[in-house]
Amino acid sequence: MKKLIYRISFICLLLITVQVFAQWQSDVRLTNNSANSLGGRDKSIAVYGNNIHVVWQEHRDGDAEVYYKRSTNSGVSWSTDQRLSPVGNFSGAPTLALYQSTIHIFWVDQRLVPVDIFYIRSTDNGTTWQSEVQITTDMMDSQYPSVSVSGSNVYLAWEDNRHLPNKEIYFRRSTNSGVNWSSEVRLTNDTVVSNDVSVASIGQNIHLAWVSGTGNSEIYYRNSTNGGVNWSTEQRLTNDPAISFYPCIAVSGQNVNLFWSDTRDGNPEIYFKRSTDGGAVWSTDSKLTNAAGNSLSSNAVVFGQLIGVVWSDLRLNFYKVYYKVTTNGGLNWSSDLLLSPMANTGYANNPCIDISDSSAHVVWEDTRDGNPEIYYKKNIFSFPVGITPLNSEIPSEFSLSQNYPNPFNPVTNINFSIPKTGLVKLTVYDAAGREAAVLFNGRLSAGTYNYDFDASQLASGIYFYKLESDDFTQTKKMVLVK
Repeated sequence: MKKLIYRISFICLLLITVQVFAQWQSDVRLTNNSANSLGGRDKSIAVYGNNIHVVWQEHRDGDAEVYYKRSTNSGVSWSTDQRLSPVGNFSGAPTLALYQSTIHIFWVDQRLVPVDIFYIRSTDNGTTWQSEVQITTDMMDSQYPSVSVSGSNVYLAWEDNRHLPNKEIYFRRSTNSGVNWSSEVRLTNDTVVSNDVSVASIGQNIHLAWVSGTGNSEIYYRNSTNGGVNWSTEQRLTNDPAISFYPCIAVSGQNVNLFWSDTRDGNPEIYFKRSTDGGAVWSTDSKLTNAAGNSLSSNAVVFGQLIGVVWSDLRLNFYKVYYKVTTNGGLNWSSDLLLSPMANTGYANNPCIDISDSSAHVVWEDTRDGNPEIYYKKNIFSFPVGITPLNSEIPSEFSLSQNYPNPFNPVTNINFSIPKTGLVKLTVYDAAGREAAVLFNGRLSAGTYNYDFDASQLASGIYFYKLESDDFTQTKKMVLVK
C-alpha cells in the first residue's frame, strides 16, 4: 500500500491484512531423502534481500548433523544441501542469523561429551565457510542457543547445566562479526530451572526473554542498552497460575514484542504482549489463538509496524502451521491462516519465519511424505509499509531527494537512498514544526526507495519532510497547493 492513511477504519484494516497473507506461493520441499529432516524450535531461516538461508538437523549420515542450503533469487531455485557439522556425533538445535553477506550459524554438538555449542560463519553469502569455533568449554551441557545480529555485533544466549540441579542462562557477544568473543556472562541466578531463551537486538540494545520455574513456569525478561556490558534487573512478564513457555521476542526500534504459549485457559494458546519504550513498561497479555487444540512453538518477525507470527496448531487433530499478521504494531490482528495443507494426515510442526523488504518466508518440518522433511513457503505480496524499491543497486551514501512534483496537489513522490540496512524514519511536519504524519518508521535494507505521498487530508501550505537513519538527518521543503 503506497498511500498514507491517516484514519484507518476496522474494515480497511481487515482488507489490508487479507491482502497481506492471501498471496502465498505453493509449498516447496527443500529436503528429499530417507532420513528425518528436523527444524526444531529455534529459528532456522534468515533472509537478506533476495538471499534466503536455511539450516536444519538431519539424520542421513547415521547420526544427527547440521545441514544448510540457500537461495539467491528469493526462493525461485535452491542450492544443494551442504553438511556443516562433522560426521560421527550428535549435532542439532541449529540457529541462524545474518547481516548482509555474513552468516552466523550455531548448534549444539556432543563430540566431546558433554554437549557444547559450536559456531561457523561465512563472509561471502554462504559460498565458503570458515573453520568452526567451539563457543562453550565447561564440563556440563550447553543447549539451545539463540542468536541475534546487529551489523558487526553478534549476541548469543543459551541455557547451561553447569549449576545443576538448576539450569541458567548464559551470554556471549562479538563486536567484530564473530572474529573474537567476550567471556561468558551468567544472566540468571535462580534456585529453579531457567531455559528456553530468546534474544533479539537493535544496535546496542539487546532484549532477552526466557522461562523460569518448575511446575508453574513464567516468562522473565532482561535488557541491555550498551551491547551486553550491563543488564537490567529481571522483570517477570507473566503472572498466572498456569504454565507459560516457548517465548519468542522480536524488536523494531523501541517496540519490543513478546510471544509465548500459555495454558491458563486449559490447552496451550499463543499469547502476546508488547512494550513501546524499549522494555520498561509492558501491555497487558493478549490471547492470539482460541482453538480446541494446542497452539505451540510460535516464531515471530517484525518489520516496522508489521508483525508476522507462525505457530504449530492441533485444532485439526494433526499439528499444522498457522500464520497471522498485524499492520499496526499489534493493536489489531488478522484471522488465523492455515499455511500447511489441510488434507494430508501428516503433521506440520516447528515453523520459523523471517521477512525481506517485500515478502514473508516460512520453513517448517512436515511428514506428508512419510518421514519429516523441510518445507518452505513465501508470501509474494509487498507488505503495506508505503515504500517502493526503485532498483537493486546499493547506494554509496545517504540522500533525500527533492519531492516531485513540487508544488503538488495532492500527491507527490519522495525518493531517498540508504547505503546500509538499518532503522529509517520519514516524517512530515507543518510550517510550525508540528508533526503532521509519520510516513515510515521501521527497518529497511540498503537501497533507493520511493514514497508516494498522498496529502489529501492536509490543508494547503508549506510542509517539511525529514529523513532519519543511523546518524544521518536531512530535511527538505515542499508546498501543497489545493
